[in-house]
Amino acid sequence: MKFIVSAGGQGTKLWPYSRENNPKQFQKILNGESLFSYNVKTLLRKYPANDILISTKDRYVKIAREQVPQIPLENYILEPDTPKNRGPADGLAIVYLDVKFPGEPFMIVQSDCVRIPENNYLLLIETAEKLVKEYKKFISGGIAVTYPDLGVDYLKLGRKIHSYGNVDVYEAKEFVDRRSNYVETKELIENFNVVKHSNHNCWYPQLLLEAYERYKPDWYTALMQIRKIISETNSLEGVSAIYQGMEAGATEIVTRHLFKDALILQLNYNWVDIGTWNSLYEYVARKDQVYKEGNVIALDSKSSLIKSDNPDKLIAVFGLKDMVVVDTADTLLIVPKDKTDKIKDIQDELRSKKLDKYL
Repeated sequence: MKFIVSAGGQGTKLWPYSRENNPKQFQKILNGESLFSYNVKTLLRKYPANDILISTKDRYVKIAREQVPQIPLENYILEPDTPKNRGPADGLAIVYLDVKFPGEPFMIVQSDCVRIPENNYLLLIETAEKLVKEYKKFISGGIAVTYPDLGVDYLKLGRKIHSYGNVDVYEAKEFVDRRSNYVETKELIENFNVVKHSNHNCWYPQLLLEAYERYKPDWYTALMQIRKIISETNSLEGVSAIYQGMEAGATEIVTRHLFKDALILQLNYNWVDIGTWNSLYEYVARKDQVYKEGNVIALDSKSSLIKSDNPDKLIAVFGLKDMVVVDTADTLLIVPKDKTDKIKDIQDELRSKKLDKYL
């Protein structure tokens, strides 16, 4: 089985630490290691480097290769530098895989997540590979629900059909879009057997391309043109010209239709999407703790994250509660922990004032 490590995003929610030219997946935010390096090295514990493909932008290849030199250059899938969300990007990676490794199943691995314990994660991968080869069905992952989470999509489950070690396998019944209403979400998880959708998608390239053809034919047409270029010249300029014309959108535009006949692996490990400063705090800090990185003094403070890159500059706070403070060479961010989603508004303001150098 091949692994497609998605590492082309810009990680805008972790600004100002994450920048357009050096996004969050390559920043060393896990005790001196990047999320990208952590995820690739976890796979390398069990799988050869040639089975791992990196889907990222051309401008990120240098830093990616510095962090994981084991992955051969020919295993890099270069995404055009045009934000299109994961639908076109995953489609491009699948086309590349179908050309270079025909008939091989794949799993898509997000590079901005943490999975603990790692041995359980590797067992889940092994289970997914067994199932996809035996059943030829679309495989995905789900997280046990403990509270009504408005920020995620859900999967309705059917009967449990297998248990491999501590990995439970269910038939899927339906993909359910995330709700914006707390009461509706609460009713959903109380009335149905559901899990939170976590991706971990695993299948065969040709079968997923057939799904693109059926459910998003305009993407499919463009991807077939790209496939021809990859097969003949592998011209990045040629691929970019077609890719730029593709409509932006999530992979779920296609995959949501596949859950009527899919298998779901309930995750047997702790899965943390490090997507915001708040989620990073929840991962690294104990309850009510002030998490500090850098030259920081915090008195009479709680439930906050303070991060500084400058060892020669002291950050001193008193009475801080539920806040995020991030100090870089050129930017200081101060925001309530529960308002970190508003970082996008700050970025929009910077663009409107033509202050792109801070992005």
